[in-house]
Amino acid sequence: MQRKRMQGESAKQVAIDLLRAAGGPLHTKEITKRVINSGRCSGLRGKTPEATVAAMLAVGSKEGGPFKRVDKATYTIADGLAQPKPPRTGKAVKREAKPRPARTSRKGRATKARA
Repeated sequence: MQRKRMQGESAKQVAIDLLRAAGGPLHTKEITKRVINSGRCSGLRGKTPEATVAAMLAVGSKEGGPFKRVDKATYTIADGLAQPKPPRTGKAVKREAKPRPARTSRKGRATKARA
């Protein structure tokens, strides 16, 4: 039996949008409260959503991440993300397959390809 996949946006994307709209830094508690109240993220249903958001912000504040730490437990949007990105088109880029070597039997002879 498969589990149903949760619907909604990721907490990271919601936090990026909230910080962009806030226009300034926010404390982790405030970010968590706004993410939950927005109703856009269904992944924060556990006992410690603040710890989840704090960890996400801490990891995302590393070099090249979407967040910037300005004080203890206080984050803002990184400089490169101040402007919203254009939406993705969703088209995948197909790559050409690499040629495979001929299959051989255990004795080292080439085998026929099965149809």
